[in-house]
Amino acid sequence: MQWFIKEKVEEIATMSDLLAVVRRNADDIDDIEDYVAREQSGEGTDATAPRIAGGVA
Repeated sequence: MQWFIKEKVEEIATMSDLLAVVRRNADDIDDIEDYVAREQSGEGTDATAPRIAGGVA
């Protein structure tokens, strides 16, 4: 349950950041795409995630 709550908080923060970037760069789609590509490249597996969610536990 703790993993689920942590995941939801992270997803809300990620979407809030993305929304702010989109609002600032509404006229420049390339900047938005660069931001998304940069953010997605840093994703990894979460050791606390249950196996069904892609974790190693």
